[in-house]
Amino acid sequence: MKFKYILLLCCAVAQLWAVGEAGAIFLLIAPGAGPAGTGEAQVAKADDAYASYYNPAGLGFLKGTEVAGMHVNWLPNLASDLYYEFIAYRHHIEGLGTLGGHIIYLNLGEQIGMDEFGNPTDNWKSYMGAIAGSFGTQLSETSAIGFNFKVFHQKLSDQVVAGEEGKGYSTDFGFDIGYLKKFKQSNSALKSKKKKKLNRLFDQLSDIYERQNKLNDQISTIFETEDNGYEEMEEQLYLREDLEGLKSKLFKYDSMESFSQLDERLVSIVEGMDQLINSFDELQVEEIIPSTVENFEDSTIVILDKLLFELLEIESIRENFITETESEEIQDLDDKFNFGLSISNIGPKIDFVDVDQADPSPTNMRLGIFAQLYNDGFNKVNFLFDANKLLVTRYQMMDWDGDGIVGGWDESGFAVSNSGFISGDYNSKGRKEYDDLGYFDDPWYLSIATAWLDDWLLGGDIDHSGDQKIGGYNCTGELKDISLGKFECEDGVWNPTNDLAFSDSDFGIFGYPSGGELDTLTKTIEGGKAQIEKGSGDNRSFTKELEEMVYNVGMEYWYTDAFALRVGYIYDFEGKIFNPTFGAGIRLLQYGFDFGYTAGEQGHPRANTMFFSVNIKL
Repeated sequence: MKFKYILLLCCAVAQLWAVGEAGAIFLLIAPGAGPAGTGEAQVAKADDAYASYYNPAGLGFLKGTEVAGMHVNWLPNLASDLYYEFIAYRHHIEGLGTLGGHIIYLNLGEQIGMDEFGNPTDNWKSYMGAIAGSFGTQLSETSAIGFNFKVFHQKLSDQVVAGEEGKGYSTDFGFDIGYLKKFKQSNSALKSKKKKKLNRLFDQLSDIYERQNKLNDQISTIFETEDNGYEEMEEQLYLREDLEGLKSKLFKYDSMESFSQLDERLVSIVEGMDQLINSFDELQVEEIIPSTVENFEDSTIVILDKLLFELLEIESIRENFITETESEEIQDLDDKFNFGLSISNIGPKIDFVDVDQADPSPTNMRLGIFAQLYNDGFNKVNFLFDANKLLVTRYQMMDWDGDGIVGGWDESGFAVSNSGFISGDYNSKGRKEYDDLGYFDDPWYLSIATAWLDDWLLGGDIDHSGDQKIGGYNCTGELKDISLGKFECEDGVWNPTNDLAFSDSDFGIFGYPSGGELDTLTKTIEGGKAQIEKGSGDNRSFTKELEEMVYNVGMEYWYTDAFALRVGYIYDFEGKIFNPTFGAGIRLLQYGFDFGYTAGEQGHPRANTMFFSVNIKL
C-alpha cells in the first residue's frame, strides 16, 4: 500500500540531497524565491522573515513586523502533484528581541492503495508538515543568536501493510540554533567616526574665520593708501571657494536638526563675500581708488564685521551637531561582511513501522558568508556563500580493532563466537562493530562531532560482503575492475586464505565473492564479484567529508533597494546536483515580490522549478 509513496519519496530525496542516512528530509527544502535565485545561499544574510528558517539569529537584527509566503510546484519533472508551501512571520518586541515562526506543508499527492497481494484498495493522500516557533535577540550591536522549536508530522499512509506493525505516520520534534556576526562598526564607533568628521569640517571653518580675520585687517589698510584692493579681493575669492567646498561636504548631514541653522549661516556668509567682491570689482572696472569713494569704507567695514561675527557664531553650532550625534540612533546600516552559522533539526530518531529501523533526524549544519562587494548609494552588489554538512553519522560494518573480524564479542567483552561461526556485535574492547541492519548510527548529540570523522578517522576496514570477516580471498587469475570497486577474477578462481593469519601479508584482501560457484572440495569460488576489504580503511580520507557537503553560491544586484537581479549555483557532488539558479525581485512600499528559477539539464527533476514568494511589512 505504501510502495508508490516510498518510491516517489526516495526519488525526491536523491534529487534533493544525498541524505539516505536521514528521515524527514522535507525539512531541508530551502524556502523563498529570493534565496532560490542566489543558489539557496542565505545563512549569513537572513534579513527578512525567512530568517526563521535559514538562521533564526537574523531575527535579532530585525525591527517591525513582517509576513512572508512562498508557493512552488516541487520537482515538476518528477511529478505534477508535488506542492510545497511556506509561510513565515516575525514581530519585534523592544527590549527583548524578535519572535517569529514558520509553517511548512509538502503535499505528496494521491497514492495508489494495494494490499500485500497487489490487489487495489482505497487510495489516500500523503503529506508532510512542520510548524516552528522562533526567537532571535542581539548579543551585541554586531552579533545575535536565535532558536527554533519545531514539531513536524509525516503521513506515510492511512494504514500499514498486513503483517507489519506500527503506524503509517509519525509526529516528531526538533530544535534549531543559529548565530550571526556582522563585521561592521558598532553604533558607538560610528558615532565617534562621525564626530571626528564633523570636528574636522568645523576646524576648517575655524581656519576660514582666522583667514577672514587676517584679510579684514589687510582690507582696512586699503583705505589708508591708494591701493585698488585687487590682491585682497583675489584672496577673498579663494576664501569664498573654500567655503563653498565645505558647504557641499556638510550637505550630507542635511538630515540633522542643526543643519538648517548652519546652512542659513553659510548662505549668509557667502552672500556677504559676494557683496564685498562685487563692490570692489565695480570700482576696479572704473579704475577708481576705493579710498576716494565717499562712505565706501564705512559700508565695507560693516560687511567685514558681519562676516567675522557669522563665522564666529558657527563655532556654537558645532556643539549642537556634536550633542545631536551623541543622542541619535544610527539604523538601517548596510551590511558589509557577515558570518552565519545554524544547526537545524536537532532531535531524536524518526520511525514509522519499525522502531528498530528508525532514521536520524536530518540535523544539518549550514555556515556561510555575506559580503557587499560594491555600493555607490544607488547600486549594490552582494556575494553569498553557504556550505551545508549533514550531521548524521551512519557506520558501515567495519573492523574497528584490526583483528579481521566484525563483532565476535558481547558488550561486556566476552567472546561469543565458536566453531568458526561469528556472533556478537562488539569487539573485544566493547566497541560496536556489527548490526543486523547492516549499519548503525550515533545519537544526535554525538553525531554533531562524529559526522566530521566517520568517513575517514573512525572505524577501519569495511566488511562489504557482510560475512563479518575482513578479506580472506585472493584471485589466482587476472583481476578485472568492473565498477564501483567491484572486481572479477578472469582465468582463475577466488582462493580462500583462511589458513593464514590475518596479519600475514599474503592474507587475501578481497571479501567473500558474491554470485560465484563454490567448490565444496577446494573451497575456491569460480566467478562472482568481490570487493577489497583488507586495507580498505587506509583509503578513507577527509576529502570524503568535503565531497558529502552541499555548496551554495550566489550574487545579488540591487538598484536603489527597489529592484534586484540574482544568480547562483547549487553544487552537490554526492547527490549529483549541479544546477544554476536565477531570480529577480521588486520592492514597492511595504510589499516585496520575488521570483526564483532553478535551471539544469533537460529531464533533471530539479530543473525548470519556479519559485514565487511575497513579503509584506506590517
